[in-house]
Amino acid sequence: MKTNKLISSLVVATLLISGVYAAASKSVDENQLGMRSTDLYSEVNAKPDGTKYGMDAPGTSKKIKRAYPDAPPMIPHDISDFGEITKDNNACLGCHMPDIAVGVQATPIPPSHFTSFRPNVALDKNGRFVEVDHDKIVKQDLKGALWQGRFNCTQCHAPQHQGKLRVENKFKKDCLDPVGRKYENKSYLMDHLEIGVKAGNGL
Repeated sequence: MKTNKLISSLVVATLLISGVYAAASKSVDENQLGMRSTDLYSEVNAKPDGTKYGMDAPGTSKKIKRAYPDAPPMIPHDISDFGEITKDNNACLGCHMPDIAVGVQATPIPPSHFTSFRPNVALDKNGRFVEVDHDKIVKQDLKGALWQGRFNCTQCHAPQHQGKLRVENKFKKDCLDPVGRKYENKSYLMDHLEIGVKAGNGL
């Protein structure tokens, strides 16, 4: 009796192992692997879909909600004609300076961009910065002048791809605290920087 059960168990086990092996050994065309579905050894037919940025003119596009509190706002409009952004030539300032932004309904540049938070430095006789006190952070209000550490807008703010993605982003922000929800469409970064300055200076 025990022998029959043992034989039956071995037969079943053998069949299961054979089935798993057969399934595992089934050949798959390597050209069907991944998302490109083309010859893996040639780039001739592997042209990507390309990135399609929004072509809406500034002032006509819908603002993109921030991904998290104090996230840099993304650019919802076309910037292809803006040219290279330099510290002396920045087309973004034409609409986003606070005194202009209100009238054109653009997102205003926040106070943090008009404030220097560098360590305590001074200019030497050759016009170079030298440290006065490395351990002390000096918060300096630039009186409406853009801090030149912030002139390169597209370093943090960028146009967004429009169209179907191969892998959809299903991220949903569900962790915003009440303050974060209140400032979902504006920045309160300055408040956080103030805390950092005080902590850095031992206050």
